[in-house]
Amino acid sequence: DAASVRLRAPETHGVYFLYDRQGELINVGRAAGKGVTIRSRLLCHAEGKEGPCTKAASSFAFEETLFPKAREALHIFLFRIRHGRKPRCNEVAPSPPQSP
Repeated sequence: DAASVRLRAPETHGVYFLYDRQGELINVGRAAGKGVTIRSRLLCHAEGKEGPCTKAASSFAFEETLFPKAREALHIFLFRIRHGRKPRCNEVAPSPPQSP
């Protein structure tokens, strides 16, 4: 929820992971670009601004990195190797465009 995001998510660039109630990874996203942080992206998801798929997430994790675009692609690639598909919310719609 938004309160948890405000308490735990950093205001830095990186990659974030959204999980459903069963613990399944449902979305991998990135926070990159001027004014875009892990916290701001997670708040968009928690508030439903990115649609119902990610609003349903019950927990999150994150990785601070100087290379969010590359790390996001790597995590989606590794998920696809293990499961034969992208995380379910990554299949629904692409991440919004952001600066590299």
